[in-house]
Amino acid sequence: MPFSNKPQTVVYELFIDYATGEIKQGSHYFKPLGRTIIQYVDHLEHKFDSDIGILDRKHVHADSIVCIGKEANNIDMQELEGNRVESYLNIEKFNEWLLCLTLDDVWEMGIEHRSTLKQLKDRVREGEF
Repeated sequence: MPFSNKPQTVVYELFIDYATGEIKQGSHYFKPLGRTIIQYVDHLEHKFDSDIGILDRKHVHADSIVCIGKEANNIDMQELEGNRVESYLNIEKFNEWLLCLTLDDVWEMGIEHRSTLKQLKDRVREGEF
């Protein structure tokens, strides 16, 4: 949208819908300020335990930590949009898990020989993972 000195007339000019690439025109594509204010008032606040009076913040109880890339944008919405956040394995926890495995545990994963499991554990102990 080109810069205009008359902001009230911008809603009647041509613009590109970047979601579809279509060129559109008309004020009906814009949300009125009154609707924005009403939506703000009706917006539920999920960070607090109640909705009336003095509000107490909810407490966060983390059961795990997942390391993600620094280019992750809108991580709270990405699961809904179908985009997966690139996550990184916590290598120390993985190594601890691997060292605790028994032959019965890995049988279901397709590792059938004791020597294969021993080689994996040796690589962890030597710091190759």
